[in-house]
Amino acid sequence: RALAETGRRIRVEEGRRQRLPCRNGWIIGGPDLNEFHDILAEELNVERLMTEDDLDRFQRIVLEPNRKALGAKCRSDLPAVLTELDTADADSLLLEIEAGIAALAGYHITMDDIEVRRTERDGYSAATLGDEDFGDVSLVLDMSVDDELMSRGLARDVIRRIQSKRKELDLAVEDSISLSAWIEGAELADEDWAHVQSETRAGSAALNEGTAPTEADSFEVDGIAVAFSISQ
Repeated sequence: RALAETGRRIRVEEGRRQRLPCRNGWIIGGPDLNEFHDILAEELNVERLMTEDDLDRFQRIVLEPNRKALGAKCRSDLPAVLTELDTADADSLLLEIEAGIAALAGYHITMDDIEVRRTERDGYSAATLGDEDFGDVSLVLDMSVDDELMSRGLARDVIRRIQSKRKELDLAVEDSISLSAWIEGAELADEDWAHVQSETRAGSAALNEGTAPTEADSFEVDGIAVAFSISQ
């Protein structure tokens, strides 16, 4: 449950809606949860959930300037030092600093001149939770998006809206409907459109081009405009 909540928090912080699946997720540390991976993957809306030993794989080093120390050392040359620090390869520079051979804009740089922190590599987002019994457990989500993932996520949003409309119309679970839909700004894959029809019990369905009629129900998600109408 804590990991599921952590996954939801990551999504909120990254502005990624809950119904848009992630391709991969990783659990680092903690107890063996392999037997619960299918359940967790569904809760996290992750297509593949794996375990990983090395959190560093998903992180990169960032070197932040200690402005007080550098200001006293470099004075008027501080802007030049900061520029070189900003453009330097962080991993290589850190190795040079640790070896005592680092220089920026002609000034010898030591560990006192910088602050080292780690952050997620581009395309990943992570959070760590502490547990008294199992220690730190980290969850990493692959935040990349492609057309396939976008289609699957969109299908889930469409299904939710249609099911809500069915409930509003007081339709029985077994009642079949006729569905018309219009989507602007994204493509819905054939298999995802078939999934929409199956989940909403659409006996007949049309995915239309052009402008939806004004009386159709409509919503927008991530800049994608969706309209639909149902009838028995």
